[in-house]
Amino acid sequence: MMDIAFRKKAEEFVSCLPYKQTPYGNRNWGHPWHSLCSYHGKLKPAIAHWLISEFTSEGDVVLDPLCGVGTIPFEACLQGRVGIGNDLSELAYVVTKAKVEKPNYSGVEDVICQLDDYIKNNKGSKSITEYEDFGFNGKLPQYFEHETYKEILCARDFFLNRFSSISPEEAMVFSALLHVLHGNRPYALSRHSHPLTPYAPTGEFEYKSVIEKVVQKVNASYAKLEQSQITRGRAVYGDYKDLAAKNIKADFIICSPPFADSIRFYMQNWMRLWLCGWEPKDYKKADEKFLDKLQEKNFDLYYSFFEMCADVLNDNAKVILHLGKTKTTDMGAELSKRAGSWFDLVYLAGEDVRTIEKHGIKDKGVTVEHQYLFLQKK
Repeated sequence: MMDIAFRKKAEEFVSCLPYKQTPYGNRNWGHPWHSLCSYHGKLKPAIAHWLISEFTSEGDVVLDPLCGVGTIPFEACLQGRVGIGNDLSELAYVVTKAKVEKPNYSGVEDVICQLDDYIKNNKGSKSITEYEDFGFNGKLPQYFEHETYKEILCARDFFLNRFSSISPEEAMVFSALLHVLHGNRPYALSRHSHPLTPYAPTGEFEYKSVIEKVVQKVNASYAKLEQSQITRGRAVYGDYKDLAAKNIKADFIICSPPFADSIRFYMQNWMRLWLCGWEPKDYKKADEKFLDKLQEKNFDLYYSFFEMCADVLNDNAKVILHLGKTKTTDMGAELSKRAGSWFDLVYLAGEDVRTIEKHGIKDKGVTVEHQYLFLQKK
């Protein structure tokens, strides 16, 4: 039987759009850790905040199977829920782990010391010719002064050796490094570029210390933090189809899958993915692996998505999806058709976003409406 109260709340949410009201509509609203690492296509924290506060209860387990950099699970942890975030991207997994698994500051300091020692002991063995022919907006070594580049190569090795069992503290330091890798302000290790997409660099080749920039980012991240108020969550690395086999059970799934006709996230984030271990060959195979390109053919892959959702959700549990509609593709309608074997459609509506700000990105995509799809498990 449909939960009438859930439908009423859904209707009120879409009619009011509380995340657009002051102060939630401000561009920089939200906990500072939402900005732990710049990431193209990140969900606005205010949207996650209101979806969590309006539709879930304290103590609920809230799962995002396609979590990106953990905006939804982290917001759940901030509100006394247990946030679980899963992603197939190494970059997304590392940043989510740092946000939701409560890294201890003293442990973070220890990791920084270990990283510093590793760089000092291995920097001399690195060559500026490594990956000299690799890059998309520009060749990788052209983004950095030579000594800085050698330090980055060392830091990459340091974290890749630890990735399979990376701790929350290591994830925090790695996230800081990922953030400062490229940008257009003094915090960045690169020459002048862009914090989201590493456009071809300009400006002088100036040495910048990896450790110094990482320490600055870490200290800024912890400066205003009260961790005792945050519930510990969990980050999971892998394919969403494997979640049921990992004995995960949730009360709610809140998720923002790749929008219809969205730009390829791995091309926008190519340099940070390289730092996470991607090699040139991995970019050639990525279209066969990630949803943003796979769903361009059709949305049938969401049959397996909804089957997984039903498997991991408790009885009568709910799903809320934040989707992107284009002039030619009604993503909400397409996914509704494919959810029917496992879920009842409660409500589908949207917000016109044709005038949304671009944040300096040349191609914001072709999304004309943000849709909200509300489902209830049968």
